[in-house]
Amino acid sequence: MKTEAEVLSPWSQAVSALARNWLTIGELALVAVVVHLYQIEGEPFSKVMVLTAAGFILSLVTPMAQRLPLFVALSLAAILWVFGLADGAWLIGLGLVLIALCHVPGPLALRVALLLIVGGGLAALRAGMGETPWSAMIWPIFGSMFMFRTVLYVRAVAAGQAEKGWVGALAYFFMLPNVAFPLFPVVDYQTFRRTHFDRADTAIYEQGMLWIARGILHLVLYRLVYYNVLNDPADVRELSDLVQYMLGTFLLYLRVSGQFHLIVGLLHLFGFRLPETHKLYYLAHSFTELWRRINIYWTDFMMKVVFYPAFFKLKKLGPAAGVALATGAVFFTTWILHSYQWFWLRGGFPITAPDILFWGILGALVVRGALKELKGSKAVKRASGWSWKHGLKAMTTFAAFCFLWSLWSTESVGQWVWIMGAAGRIDGSGILLLAGGLGVVFLLGGRDWEAAKAGQGGWRELAYKPATRTIAPLLMLLLAAQPALQAAFPEPVGKVLQSLQTTGLNERDAARRHRGYYEQLDVRSTLSAREQAGAGPAADWQTPAAVGIIRERNDVLSRDLYPSMRVVWNGNLFSTNSWGMRDQEYSREKPAGVLRIALLGPSHVMGNGVADGETFEAVVEERLNREFQLPGIERFEILNFGVDGYALPQQLALLEDRVLSFEPDVVIFTQYHRGKVMTERYIQKIVANGTDIPDPDFKSLLEQAGLADVPRGRFPVPFEWARAMAGALGISARMPQDEAEARSRWISEQVNDWSIARIAAAAREHGAQPLMLALNAVIDDVPEGIPNLEAVQKANVPVLNLFDVFPEEARDALRIAPWDEHPNAAGHRLIAEKLYEELAPYLARYAPAPASEPRARQPVTTEDSP
Repeated sequence: MKTEAEVLSPWSQAVSALARNWLTIGELALVAVVVHLYQIEGEPFSKVMVLTAAGFILSLVTPMAQRLPLFVALSLAAILWVFGLADGAWLIGLGLVLIALCHVPGPLALRVALLLIVGGGLAALRAGMGETPWSAMIWPIFGSMFMFRTVLYVRAVAAGQAEKGWVGALAYFFMLPNVAFPLFPVVDYQTFRRTHFDRADTAIYEQGMLWIARGILHLVLYRLVYYNVLNDPADVRELSDLVQYMLGTFLLYLRVSGQFHLIVGLLHLFGFRLPETHKLYYLAHSFTELWRRINIYWTDFMMKVVFYPAFFKLKKLGPAAGVALATGAVFFTTWILHSYQWFWLRGGFPITAPDILFWGILGALVVRGALKELKGSKAVKRASGWSWKHGLKAMTTFAAFCFLWSLWSTESVGQWVWIMGAAGRIDGSGILLLAGGLGVVFLLGGRDWEAAKAGQGGWRELAYKPATRTIAPLLMLLLAAQPALQAAFPEPVGKVLQSLQTTGLNERDAARRHRGYYEQLDVRSTLSAREQAGAGPAADWQTPAAVGIIRERNDVLSRDLYPSMRVVWNGNLFSTNSWGMRDQEYSREKPAGVLRIALLGPSHVMGNGVADGETFEAVVEERLNREFQLPGIERFEILNFGVDGYALPQQLALLEDRVLSFEPDVVIFTQYHRGKVMTERYIQKIVANGTDIPDPDFKSLLEQAGLADVPRGRFPVPFEWARAMAGALGISARMPQDEAEARSRWISEQVNDWSIARIAAAAREHGAQPLMLALNAVIDDVPEGIPNLEAVQKANVPVLNLFDVFPEEARDALRIAPWDEHPNAAGHRLIAEKLYEELAPYLARYAPAPASEPRARQPVTTEDSP
């Protein structure tokens, strides 16, 4: 019979473990609050945090022998929770197949061959060459788990180092944090297993919490840069813009270092004392040192898999040649494997000129540094004090890498060359920003921060304690998230603090869905919630161009709708009348007793995704005729002149081309969140097509941007010397698309302002009241202000404000599909309800005369506007 002491012993041990780690438990609770306030890494990570917190407490009271199986159970539970039972089971099952192949009896070559065959089949499915019983959402995480780890695991099995069997393999491949992070550090298997509780658990937990706090801080600083510092390449016009772009793109890497610190910190809470993933990489003193400090796990992976095998085979050529060729092989392999990584995470296999140049130049610089080290160059003596030589080297390395990183972040070499031209347009702000940025690196890089940590006393010793460095940034973030504190600062500062809690894409990326390599790879955290769920267009989903309703033109309209069309588009009947409107048939001459409204706009006005009669225009027209009484008015007609993709200048062109001939009493044009971007694209298109621009004011705006009088189908080259050389050779050079985009952006706001003024003037000249409809598609991130509102007010045009008409909680139910932001029939009914309320006050004032007294149409003045 057991004694009382034996019965109580496990409870005593559990209480002792909890008491011994009370600080870690408190820090973890603080982390959970900060993660919630800042919505760190979205819903999948929130689920991972719940399992981590519960699992950590449970592991503290679990015997050491059972902690690895507990970690495996939590990891598998996370997969099933995040992906659902069906997709989660498929992901686990596919993983088990690959792990089993790693243990097939026989020579290593046989296992590798089997893995290549099965992996090739899975790659074909990833490329869309066949149907799968699982959804596409599992591919990024599945690829993240197996594309590199399999290589290291097979090596460990071949060397007899996979000593923990299936439990160890499951823990290695299905690591708990991985379900929330497609972009994951390449954890070495031997290190993963060797460091599991190899030191006192309290010390491991302490280090883990420090890195979790650091990772969260990096992720919040990334938001600071992304929403407040980063600018677009096409916006680069002067030195200040260029410096801002180069600093911003390199600082975006804070997201990768933040995620990796967070991941490894979470693994520490389950006893995996893994090494640091990044180490003061912004303050590296050479490219070789930078390569060793940035993404340390990748460097170790390349050294183990590529460098050492290549070097030992090539060293017979001499140490220098061996080092140079092996290092070159590392960077060539890195370049290829980054495209391979892109394939599993995004589905494509891009090989671009910026990639080639970036990895080639970086590889050459690292080779140069390695050879310099090999020659026994004098080692730099490090000390805890500050050294101007160290600061100068850090500053030079940082500046050079910003320059190189900006190349990798652009879409093409042409775009990069174009934005580099801004360096010649020097402005005072640019000089100050350049001096300030490099000055900070110079001052911080002159100090050896690792050496400075040792031998401190007093308050410095307290400041360097892990608990202090963990709790202090978390408390700062906690305070910064308080609305009262944000309101206490001046408005610009308050908005910056609010942006730290923002998620999703910034305004430009939301329009273009583009950013640098790592931001695009981080699919689960960067895209919206419905895209995170793996949503994508169905195989038979048709675009307007594919269904054949768009008629391309080579005039200022650029495109319109084919008249008298009747097609089934994505399951809905789509018809146009004889005038090319998405509407019923109308006569050109306005009948007596009719109040006629002309509605202009883009795709959500035309009615993408809904059937005839379901557009908000049709619903409002029916309701007006059913409910709205107006003396002398027998019928209301709303003529839908909406055309997919129409920008404001196209709405103006259509107004002048045909709309006014229908004698409208009211002209409603539409502006929305993508208005500026659509105008940029329209300008590029008409210039590239050599479209004749009859309006002298519009042509003058194009001349201001260097886009007028361009030969048909070609752009002039950007620099005079190049244009002269091309002319001497008889070559008509094309302007790079990136330069055309930048020049178009310079004037897009002016073109929109001009279009608004011209629409208002043209409508009034023909006796019609102009109104502007502010209406977006069903988007998640609605901009705060209505674009071009100042120009609208200057033209004295009333605004029908439906800019944020879709309730946030109902948006998913109001889209035509998870992958398409156009409103469905329910969305159009909601628009119609709100538009009716906004429109009704304007109609009585602009009623035509009774049928017995034909009205002479008089110009409408700005004084006539309500």
